[in-house]
This record gives sequence, C-alpha cells and structure tokens, in this order.
Amino acid sequence: MLRLKVLTFDVNNTLIKVRNSVGQQYAQVASHFAVKVNADELGKAYRALYKEQNKKRPNFGAESGITSEQWWGEIVHKSFQQVGYTEENTLAKISAKLYEDYKHASSWHVFPEVKEMLKFLNKNGVCLGVISNMDERLIPILQETDLAQHFAFILPSIQAKCHKPDPKIFQQVLDRLRIPAADCAHIGDNIEKDYYGAKGVGMNAFVIDRDKTARQQHNDIPKEQFLQDLTELETKIFQEIK
Repeated sequence: MLRLKVLTFDVNNTLIKVRNSVGQQYAQVASHFAVKVNADELGKAYRALYKEQNKKRPNFGAESGITSEQWWGEIVHKSFQQVGYTEENTLAKISAKLYEDYKHASSWHVFPEVKEMLKFLNKNGVCLGVISNMDERLIPILQETDLAQHFAFILPSIQAKCHKPDPKIFQQVLDRLRIPAADCAHIGDNIEKDYYGAKGVGMNAFVIDRDKTARQQHNDIPKEQFLQDLTELETKIFQEIK
C-alpha cells in the first residue's frame, strides 16, 4: 500500500548534473571563438559571481526586469573579465552559445538509476513532479534528457515567481493538487532549500546524499531521511498492510 502518493524532485545534482565542470564548459565554448582561458580560474570566478548574482537579483532576475538569458550573460561576462578576457563582442557570442548549450542533453549527465526508478514509481501509481530553482530551460532540459515524460508537472522557480526554500513554491503544488502535505515528499540534495523548505509546509522530505557527506554534517536530521541514490525510495513509499 502506498504511504506517499506524490513525490516531487529537485533536478540539478538530484536527477542530473552538469556533464563537465562549469569552468571546463565555459573554457571549451570559449575555445570555439579562439579564446584561451584557464578553466580552474574561470570556475572559481563563476562560483563567486553566481552567489553574488543570486543575492543581488534572485531567481534569475524574475523580479529585476531582466530575462534569464541576460541574468546568466552578466555572470559569463564578469567571469571572463575576472580572468583577463574583456572583448565584449566575443563575450556576447560565448554567452549566447552557453545559454543555448545548457538546454541540451549533451551538457548534462543523468544519474544511472534515475530513469529506471522513475519508471518504477510511475508503474506503481505514484504521482511525480518537479520543484526546482531553475529558469525556463528546465522543461526542454528534462525533455532532452528523456525525463519529462515521467512527471505530471514541472515547476521551475522562475515560473512560480518564488524559489526554494520559500514555502510558497511548495504550497503552490499542494494547492494545485489539493492533497494533504503528509501524503507528499520532496527529494533534493540541498538541506536548506529542499529538506527544510519542504518540511516547512508539512511535507515529508529526503536528502539525496550520493557521497554520504551530508549525513555526517547534519546530526539534526534523522539518518533514515538520507538516500544514497533514488533506488532507496522503494522502501520509503510503501507501508505494510496489517
């Protein structure tokens, strides 16, 4: 008998991950335009600028009057500028290609167990959905990676007009489905955004912890709430009939 009727998933680092590091990806695209940069330095610049941009203009600029492509373009331009490349016309071309490339499956790696586990959950009558802090490319990404077909709904934060861990993004799903939070669980890799965000509206929650590091750092979360991979969901969603 099903214990949980609805499962929602984070995407990045839960179902899929970037195929190469961002620094490598950026440097590789730059090489198509005869631009040579250090991938490690570029990656370091990107990580700092991403955090800064997320704080300054959260949710991909949804409330800042800019498009997500402009939002990412600012990060790309500043990342290259910090490692010494400043030619604006070429940076615009690099930025446009990167934005387009990340729509496609070639930029992403699907974790090995994901497709079979989603099929298993579909077969057993579990309603599946996505709640992810991503821009409008989320749906084409899931289509290209052959995952979209498994989900009844896909909610990117840019469409929701709010982002995890804001409880409003989880509540939107509960309101649409008209289902008690106790019948749902959210699965993601981020403790604050995924685990506590979902728990904040009364949902169950599990942390995907593929390298077993998160469970060592968070003694406040019961060990049974951590999953090494999605196959462990099988024992979580059913309950014995007594």
